[in-house]
Amino acid sequence: MAKVPVGQWVPHVEAFVDVSRPPAQHSASVDALSALVNKDKLPLFDLVSKMEMYLTTTDHIVRSRGILLLGEILCRISFKQLDVNAISTLSDFFISRLSDWQALRGALVGCLALLHRKQTVGSIITSDVKRLLETFLHDVQVQSLAAADRKLCFQILNYILDHYPEAVKTKGDELLYGICEAIDEEKDPECLKLSFHLVEAVMKLFPDPSGLAAQFASEVFEILSKYYPVYFTHGVGDDLDATRDDLSKALMHAFCSTPYFEPFAIPLLLDKLSSSLPLAKLDSLKYLDNCIRCYGADRMGRHATTIWFKLKEVIFSLSIDQILSTSGSPKDMEKNKNQLVSEALTCLKTAITHMGASDEDRLINLILMDEDIVSSIHAVASEETSVLTSLQNPIQLHALGSVICILAESSTYFCTRVLQAHFARLVDSLKFSAGRESQHLNNCSGPSSAPINYGALYLSVQMLSSCREVALACREDFSPIKSAKESWWLILQKKMDSIIHLLQSLLTIDSQSVRSAVRQEYVSSAVKGLIILATFPEQCSPLSASAYEDVLLTLTSVIMSKYENVHLWRLSLKALTSIGSFTVEFHASQKENIYNKVVVDKICSLDELYDTSVPLNLRLEACFEVGASGPNCMLRVAKSLEEAVVSNISEVNGRIECAELVVNLLECYCGRVLPWLFSFVGVNELALNFAIRLWNEIKDLAISDRIGSQGLHSSLMMGMKLLVGVCTEEQQSLIVQKAYSTISSMLSLPVKSMTQHLLAVNEPVSLYSVRDTSLMCMLSSVIVGLRPQTPLPDMMMMINLFTIFLLKGQIPAAHALASIFNKNLQNSEVSRENKLDKVLDTILQKCFSTISLSSNMKMSFSNAGHLDGANCSESLSGSIESKNSILSGLAWLGKGLLMRGDEKVKDVSVFLLKCLCSDKSLAGISSHQEEHDINGSSYASRATSAADAFHVMMSDSEVCLNKKFHARIKPLYKQRFFSILMPIFLSKIKESTVMTTNRLVLYRAFGHIISNAPVPAVITEAHQILLVMVDSLAKLSQDIKDKDLVYSTLLVLSGMLMDEKGKECIVENIHIVVSVLTQLVSYPHMMVARETALQCLVAMSSLPHSKIYRMRPQILQAAIKALDDKKRIVRQEAVRCRQTWQSFA
Repeated sequence: MAKVPVGQWVPHVEAFVDVSRPPAQHSASVDALSALVNKDKLPLFDLVSKMEMYLTTTDHIVRSRGILLLGEILCRISFKQLDVNAISTLSDFFISRLSDWQALRGALVGCLALLHRKQTVGSIITSDVKRLLETFLHDVQVQSLAAADRKLCFQILNYILDHYPEAVKTKGDELLYGICEAIDEEKDPECLKLSFHLVEAVMKLFPDPSGLAAQFASEVFEILSKYYPVYFTHGVGDDLDATRDDLSKALMHAFCSTPYFEPFAIPLLLDKLSSSLPLAKLDSLKYLDNCIRCYGADRMGRHATTIWFKLKEVIFSLSIDQILSTSGSPKDMEKNKNQLVSEALTCLKTAITHMGASDEDRLINLILMDEDIVSSIHAVASEETSVLTSLQNPIQLHALGSVICILAESSTYFCTRVLQAHFARLVDSLKFSAGRESQHLNNCSGPSSAPINYGALYLSVQMLSSCREVALACREDFSPIKSAKESWWLILQKKMDSIIHLLQSLLTIDSQSVRSAVRQEYVSSAVKGLIILATFPEQCSPLSASAYEDVLLTLTSVIMSKYENVHLWRLSLKALTSIGSFTVEFHASQKENIYNKVVVDKICSLDELYDTSVPLNLRLEACFEVGASGPNCMLRVAKSLEEAVVSNISEVNGRIECAELVVNLLECYCGRVLPWLFSFVGVNELALNFAIRLWNEIKDLAISDRIGSQGLHSSLMMGMKLLVGVCTEEQQSLIVQKAYSTISSMLSLPVKSMTQHLLAVNEPVSLYSVRDTSLMCMLSSVIVGLRPQTPLPDMMMMINLFTIFLLKGQIPAAHALASIFNKNLQNSEVSRENKLDKVLDTILQKCFSTISLSSNMKMSFSNAGHLDGANCSESLSGSIESKNSILSGLAWLGKGLLMRGDEKVKDVSVFLLKCLCSDKSLAGISSHQEEHDINGSSYASRATSAADAFHVMMSDSEVCLNKKFHARIKPLYKQRFFSILMPIFLSKIKESTVMTTNRLVLYRAFGHIISNAPVPAVITEAHQILLVMVDSLAKLSQDIKDKDLVYSTLLVLSGMLMDEKGKECIVENIHIVVSVLTQLVSYPHMMVARETALQCLVAMSSLPHSKIYRMRPQILQAAIKALDDKKRIVRQEAVRCRQTWQSFA
């Protein structure tokens, strides 16, 4: 490749060396020179030879700039191949420059660049790395440098230690001395982060007892200890590459880098646990936890007693006043307290796990025989202790339970010792108090003098939980535990009957002697205990099969008979779900069989829905939650629901309750069960069979004219769509065949005449019955859910059928046609001469002509003086409603075409625009011109429907044309449609200079388009549409019917406030925007619109001060007015708005 003449690149060198040039020019010069070297247009050594004057001159400023330039270029050519001689020469040069303190920055940059190079492109050799380290330690005084240079020094040392350890291990004392000198008194956060890692790396390199780490542990830790705990005073805006958490983690890793820090670190950490600062306590607990893991049991054993007493102090004796004095609020106090206790418990668990293996008896005796622990458990277990006493300090009780639980679940030995010490006493105490309570309730009606001992109940359940954790850990080899003479399993088994009876009694005794809140604590603990007992691994469960069944029966009886107690009912349902999920996860075959027999068969049986006292919504919720235990359970629920739907459909004969029942069953099946099954197992066959059975029932309903009764029809339609949607093409084909045969045999329309050709544009539409309409709607539901590859039988008949109903204003027919043309469904009968595009043209023309004809007919009616006025009005009202429905159906056709990117969507859009803009005479209609009222109403209604049609085309739908129903969706179709329509709408709105009905519907259509278009696309055109959007907000807010549109448009405006380009446009029109937003703060028709308007005003405070300061009084006045809003959330937002703008100076 041709070299670049010297005259073209030397100016870049001169520009960089010149310190008077701006930094941007310096950076550009480096980039230009690096690009030339990378492209081989400038050989590196040609560059170095020409720069010799800059690299060796006695002018230290020029020399330092020259060396820095070479170092920066070397950084930018890190992937360029360099030979050994080049690397060696560069290494010699930069290493020698480390002694040149006036040009040190460039030498550091060059050395770091050499270290970062990969071997594949030529890298520095180990011997040169050793020379570099020696020179660095001898000549570079790190702490005398600026922060940026110190950062480079630490990066060099870290890289050598991490990637060239063989070059370091041969060093002696000078290495540790040099590192200590480099990091001592460091204060820059980024440098500190690197220096902590440096200590971690160097201490890990010398693990031997006679190595440097052991020799210098005291000196190094003395330096580290100065930074503990980390105090970070830098603000958020300081743009640092280090946070307090980063520094604290780096320092913690340094603490844990070698066990030789143990004599110094552990006393320091334990001492800091007594600090009054919550942050220092938290750090100490985290550090202590990690140090226990790293230092080993032998070293940490000597600190076991002190660690336990310190942790106990944090867990049990945490001073509320102490925390409150250092917290900003009670909420912060609670957060800090929870964090401290959580970290202390985590640290205790680590200590028991890592330190217990070496001396089990010593550690467990230390904790289990602790005077405070023993006295607390005895106090809880004493028969005089009431539930109220236990609950007066629930934190202490929960802390005690957590300590016992952590200790017991650590090992089989620890679990046995804990249960031997306290379990029997707690259970006996609980049994005694429960017996007195039961006796009291049976003999008297007054308050009980001895409530059930909640503390004993809570601790017993915690111990049960620990036993289960131990059982799960050793379930593969549990026989030694069962065969042992003394084990927790034998202790538990001896008390099992008493425990089950006690826990069940808490669910059956309706205690009135205690408050409802306390009662909930009882129930929660009892249910938790039953869950624990029922979820032991099958091979090591202390429950017999009969006891396990008894537990399930207890919980099931609550579901079936105690639904009035909402808390107990939901806890029991959650418990059954957890137990079922456990049996499935751990393949407990015997338990699963019992669960299916006792729970699934009982709760999921829907044969006698009318005879049960459980409300239907709770019964269905219970069915779904129990089914969620596993796929097999949910399949049984699905089949049960299917049978219930089919059996109850046959009973629909004017019975409102039966129809409502079917509606609820279908909603549960299609809305919850089907999606759950679809995400776990294949449901194709299940859905196919259900759909076929539904068509059999639909046929019977149609024969007896019961298909449209009491809202059942719409539920059947949605259910059919969802069932068809999850099936495969082959299965869908079977459903279509079934639907087609049913429809063709029952329609009163001339079906055979529809199979040959499409109805002509001027061909009259046949009359049909209500039954025909219902059957057509069911057929459309099948078509909507089809996949694009599924063939349609007798397509022309179906298209003709749907066209007939579309022209009578039936929207489901439009859904079917839109799906056909969107998915481009094909059939062999569609020949070359009769392709779908020609069929589509004919349908669109029929829709256009029907709507236009209806309008002309109304004009003639309004001028026909001999017609009866009432009959005329009734005819016109029906015609207007039908025309609006046809417009809506036309919009669905347009939506299908738009989503797949068909050009024919333009025909639909043009026609809708004509409907929007045809009202040329309404501006001149006065209130006394009665002869024009009907005509004006017709045009206004048609224009409004046309505006709403754009909402149909642009919005996402759940009923049709979505991914769930396999619609073809072309990427960015909304953006393209928005870009095409915006210029047209802006032009039409501009032409409407006065506020007429025509302009109002244009605003409505405009609002539908921008609120459904992607916000980035709208922001791209913000400079053109902002004023129109704000004006439309002002006008549409006057009518309650447009409240949803007002809110949607307001969201678009809030999106603009989040974007820089949008902000620029808003700033240019700040007066108008603020004026409308302050009006919407009092918008009476929708709370979220008022809230959003206030949020927009808050967001506007970030706009340039000079532009928005003069708007402050107007915004404050609106915010103050909103302080009296009847909705609390609006008042809260108003307070935030007022505070933001009051502090705005």
